[in-house]
Amino acid sequence: MQEAQWWYANGRQSEGPVDLAGLRRLQQDGTVTARTLVWCEGMPSWRPLAELEQVSTPIAVAPLPDIDAIPAVEGIAPSAGDPSDPYRAPAAAPEMAAAAGLEGEMALYASVVGGNFPVYRQRWRLDQGIATGTGTWHWPAFLIGLVWMMYRRMYRLAALWVGVLLLISVVETLLGVPDGLSMVITFALSITTGMFGNSWYLAHCQRQIARARAVAGGDEARMRSELAARGGTSVVATLVAIVIMLAVGTVGAVLAG
Repeated sequence: MQEAQWWYANGRQSEGPVDLAGLRRLQQDGTVTARTLVWCEGMPSWRPLAELEQVSTPIAVAPLPDIDAIPAVEGIAPSAGDPSDPYRAPAAAPEMAAAAGLEGEMALYASVVGGNFPVYRQRWRLDQGIATGTGTWHWPAFLIGLVWMMYRRMYRLAALWVGVLLLISVVETLLGVPDGLSMVITFALSITTGMFGNSWYLAHCQRQIARARAVAGGDEARMRSELAARGGTSVVATLVAIVIMLAVGTVGAVLAG
C-alpha cells in the first residue's frame, strides 16, 4: 500500500509532497511546527499539525509559544482537498471537496480550473463526454474580456487581445472612423469574447493538462500538483489587466486627440 503523501503550508504557499519520515525531519529542523497547516489526500481540509491525533503513525508535537502563531485573518480558512493553496476562501471549499472525489480526465480539469469547476463542467458538457464550449455564452468574458483572461491566467490570449485592441485603435485613427462606428466595433469585440470565452478557456486548460502530463508522466499526484500551480486564478494578474486597460484607453485617447 502506498504511503500517504503530505503537503505543508510555508508562508502563504504550500510545499510537498513528503512522506511521514520527511514530515518528521521537517518538524525536527523547525520548518514544520505545531501550528503548520498540513494536508494529505483524503482529508476534507487543511489542519494544523497539532490537531492531528495520528497520520500513518503518531507524530509527537511540542507546544510552541504564541509568538509563532499564524495571525488569524477574518474570513480566511483552509481550503478543502487542494494542495496548491491552504488559504483559499471558505466559499471555494465545497467545490474543491467535490473535485477531490473525481477521477480521470474530470479530476484533471477540476485541478486546473479550481473552485469554479462545476460551472465549467456544465458549460463544457464534460458529463456528456464531448468537452466543447461551442454554443455557450460567457458573461464575464463579454463584460470584462481582458480582465477575465488575466484572472484566469490566460496570458498568451490576453497579450494577443491587447495587440488586437491597439491595432484597431491605430486603424480607426488612420481611417478617421466615426465614434458611432467605433462603438459598434468595440461591442462586436465584446460579443466575440462572450461567444468564444468558454471555448478559449477549455483550449487553455487542455494545453495546461498536456504540459503537466509531459512533466509528471504517470505520477497522478504530481500531475494534479502541477495543474494546481499552472491553473486557478490570479488576483495580481487581474490588477495588471486593469492597468493595461487604462493604458490602452489612454493610448486610444491620445491617437484620437
